[in-house]
Amino acid sequence: MASRGRLPDGADLAAVGMAAGLAGIGVLSLVFRDFAEVWQPAPKSFPAYAASAMISGAVLVAAGGLMALGRTRAWGAGLAAAFLGLWVLGLHLPNALARPMAVGGWQAVCESLAMTGGAFIAWGEARGRGADRLARAAVPVMGVCFVVFGASHFAYAKFTTAMVPAFLPFRPELTYLTGAIHALSGLAILLGVRRRWAASIEAAMMTSFVLLVHIPRVMAAPHDRMELTSLAIATTLTSAVWILATARAASRP
Repeated sequence: MASRGRLPDGADLAAVGMAAGLAGIGVLSLVFRDFAEVWQPAPKSFPAYAASAMISGAVLVAAGGLMALGRTRAWGAGLAAAFLGLWVLGLHLPNALARPMAVGGWQAVCESLAMTGGAFIAWGEARGRGADRLARAAVPVMGVCFVVFGASHFAYAKFTTAMVPAFLPFRPELTYLTGAIHALSGLAILLGVRRRWAASIEAAMMTSFVLLVHIPRVMAAPHDRMELTSLAIATTLTSAVWILATARAASRP
């Protein structure tokens, strides 16, 4: 059993990865005096827009900094879970409910929700003292998110295929294959079937997206804010899935 403030082996490294992603999103908000593009769709009418965006960035940097260190990991993960949860409830969910048949709206909800779930699991397992039991509730929620990711691949196959690197063969087929892996991994987690294996496969696939898609796109356009934000979000989301795959919560009913 890991001591309080420390996650199981592997989950510690994933937590550091998530911390780096959160800090990256925050730094971009501070530099551009704006909320995270697409993933934090605050209306321009938001009170004190630029100042609020910088406060948001500072919160993300603080959450990442705290989460990166073992002694303060529970505090950082808790702050990240609470703040990302606000993205879900205050920004993405109203949009999805306004157009409930649009898969893209639920995709946006689930991206933020999966990051929230990863941070919540990290908080629970670092905190201990019963909080880890509470954090297990995030496991099936993340499974639902993966199913939605799979549905999005099928619903927006043309857009997803365009994201597949040109040097890879069978690009449309890869779109459907990765969509199926998303969905099957999510169903396995929901049903409690080989959860660690399912989460590990999901995390490994998402890592390949970071390595093959996002990093090369940033290298090709290092000053492009959207590409930088996409990389930071992908790093945060992928690390959240690795937290699920390596945490004790995934192996318990």
